[in-house]
Amino acid sequence: MLRLLSNLRLFQPVSLHNHQTVRWARKPRKPRWMPTAKSKMFKIPERIKYPEEENKEVLRLFNNYRTAMKSIKQYLTNRYNVQLQAKSDTEQLKKAFEEDFARCSSINDKWNEQIRKEREVRIAKELQEEIEFSKNRKAEVLRQRAEELEQAEEIVRKEKQAVASLITPEQLDEVIERAINNPVDYNFAIDLDGNRIYGRETMSADAVKAKQ
Repeated sequence: MLRLLSNLRLFQPVSLHNHQTVRWARKPRKPRWMPTAKSKMFKIPERIKYPEEENKEVLRLFNNYRTAMKSIKQYLTNRYNVQLQAKSDTEQLKKAFEEDFARCSSINDKWNEQIRKEREVRIAKELQEEIEFSKNRKAEVLRQRAEELEQAEEIVRKEKQAVASLITPEQLDEVIERAINNPVDYNFAIDLDGNRIYGRETMSADAVKAKQ
């Protein structure tokens, strides 16, 4: 059973890069910044004695692991050494570089052609949108100018109508005499019933009767 569990443990990926031991994580443990307790300062813990079978099994697993790792390292070393030796030829490296450069250039040309077509379509679309925007803007400006012109014409028409009632120097004496003969008093008072009584010296009918 122990051998089976040990073999299964070999197939589990163990990553020690993210493994961090924290002894103060659990409450029963003492924080690491505290010194050693006086009761344990000179205490030598008893060495754990494992069974002989377990020691042999651990040694066997370690030997198997070491042999497997040595085999893998030797295989990879021989493989990549052969590849490096095959590529050590300058002419072959130059030829491979030129072939790779030609392939990359072909791919780059295809990408550039595709981007050029997309750019032309985008520019044509943006140009059409700008033309439509300019037309709409021009129509809006013409409409605003037409409204402003109509408002200006309305103001001019009202001013022309007001010119007819202006007082000329020839009519000045006549208008003054008419204003003196027909005074207009815009003052008014309001009685308790809410009636308006125009004029400064005008009295209501009740006041006139009371005065009589």
